[in-house]
Amino acid sequence: MKKLRDFLSRFYWQIGVDLGSRNSRFYIKDKGIILEEPTAVVRLIKKIKGRIKFLIFGQMAREIINREPGRIEVVLPIVRGAVSDLLALEELTTYFLDKIGQTPDKYPKIFKPKIVLAVGSSISEVQRRAYISVFNQTGIRDVSVVLSAVAGAYGAGFDISLGGAIMVVDVGYGKTEVSLISLAGLVVSRSIDIGGDDFDEALVTYLKMRYGFLIGKNSAEKVKIEGEGVVRGRNLETSLPKSLRISKDEIIESGSLLCSKIVRLIKGVLDEMPTEMSDEVLKRGILMIGGGCQFGNLTK
Repeated sequence: MKKLRDFLSRFYWQIGVDLGSRNSRFYIKDKGIILEEPTAVVRLIKKIKGRIKFLIFGQMAREIINREPGRIEVVLPIVRGAVSDLLALEELTTYFLDKIGQTPDKYPKIFKPKIVLAVGSSISEVQRRAYISVFNQTGIRDVSVVLSAVAGAYGAGFDISLGGAIMVVDVGYGKTEVSLISLAGLVVSRSIDIGGDDFDEALVTYLKMRYGFLIGKNSAEKVKIEGEGVVRGRNLETSLPKSLRISKDEIIESGSLLCSKIVRLIKGVLDEMPTEMSDEVLKRGILMIGGGCQFGNLTK
């Protein structure tokens, strides 16, 4: 029976999926991450014959945020880890799967792929079903759901089948989740609506208040990721274009209040943690995942 399953598995993709508020990632077994693009889509504001017309997906859609003309809009179908526009997410997922279908392989893919989908620890059952329905709409019925914290711990090399406690801090684009897991299950989990997007907004506000200098969130995100650099924006006093060099210390200072809130959330979970697990967390430390965990001195 196992030999038959192994033989049949050559004719369909086994895909791991992370649909994030900022980026979506698709991983194919034995091939690695083969697609990573922003979770964004452009559509016409006015319906055509009662139907919504979608125009651009992924990276190209993200690039025109705050630059779109009046007749179109950029939609982010996932906000703070929850599905905010189901139809847009279905269209975007179909687009991603079509791109994945073009991946070359020596065996023809004649069956629908099997999906392992990572979701946040704090989402409701309704939201969980919404994520699954997105793939069901494309004809994929075999969809397994795993918690992002569990997937992150497994990917970091922890043996999640053992009973030891693992603390995972997932700092995403729109939400931070702190989870304590054991035996691949959730012991304690808490979340806060703070993520990479809020760090971008904090930097925009910081420069506006300190220098009277206005930049867009895309520029803020870019310099935040680079750690320092020159940004171009507008002098609010003269309304003229201007360039300004931002240091690493200024970026860290702009997000210090948000970092403090995340630290307080972690302390709250540690306070709820069963006493028997304290020793294991002390030995293993805290596993930080998600793009936002790279911000400034958050790990310290």
